[in-house]
Amino acid sequence: MTKPDYKQYGFIPQRQAGKLIMRVRNRAGNITAGDLRKVAHLAEQYGQGLVHVTTRQALEIPGVAAEHFETALKAVQEAGLLPAVCGPRVRTVVACPGTDACPYGLQNTRQLAEALDQQWVGHDVPAKTKIAVSGCPNSCTKPQANDIGFKGVTEPLLDPTACIQCGLCIRRCPAKCMELQGQTLVIHYEQCLACGLCVGLCKKGALSVGRQGFHVYLGGKGGRYPRNGELSASFVSKDEVLPYLQAILTTYRSVAEKGERLAAVVARLGLPAFTDRVNSQLAQG
Repeated sequence: MTKPDYKQYGFIPQRQAGKLIMRVRNRAGNITAGDLRKVAHLAEQYGQGLVHVTTRQALEIPGVAAEHFETALKAVQEAGLLPAVCGPRVRTVVACPGTDACPYGLQNTRQLAEALDQQWVGHDVPAKTKIAVSGCPNSCTKPQANDIGFKGVTEPLLDPTACIQCGLCIRRCPAKCMELQGQTLVIHYEQCLACGLCVGLCKKGALSVGRQGFHVYLGGKGGRYPRNGELSASFVSKDEVLPYLQAILTTYRSVAEKGERLAAVVARLGLPAFTDRVNSQLAQG
């Protein structure tokens, strides 16, 4: 008898024979109290009463007997929970709280992560593909360490006529990208983190929100041979993120070998060549 494809449904064989880990995912790292109670019930019914929180914001229940796979999966589905995704597929999108709660949040990460989840999570790709969304340059979800990472950014826009040269923005800028040249405030944008801190500090309106959206990083990964993702696009608006991701994944599918991570593809082709293909996909609509 052929073994079920456990990973397709979020179950992972344990090192102990005949035992499975049952993973339950969520969207944007959020789960209701009611759903937590359902997970606890599943852990008691099918596992050992233990729940582990994964690094990708999912919950997993170890110790599920392999012969209970089908009934456990059905119980997850009937509870209205989401089975996790494993194998060569787009994995669960991780996200920080963003503007929902974080004082540093620049973008609505929950809204974006849920849209990415609904459109892409679980789709087959050449190898596992991890996506992270961060609401600001603090990068709490490590967008540069994922196959595809989105980092919320806000670029300061300067009105020199409103600046009173108080120097507060200069002193507080974490990138040290501002200085006074004579009586004129100068922003060295090549150093700017686009964190928006200076905009919030300026009470005279000399600094306001300019370009905003997401910086996009490609080709990051952890594991035995970690690699930092490279900046592929800057200030991609929230309305452009979904088409941009579709172009990335379409390009990835077209050029990758079976089992080849996006990091390996970017390293092999070079980021400029890969990004050119992505932009061609975008141009085709």
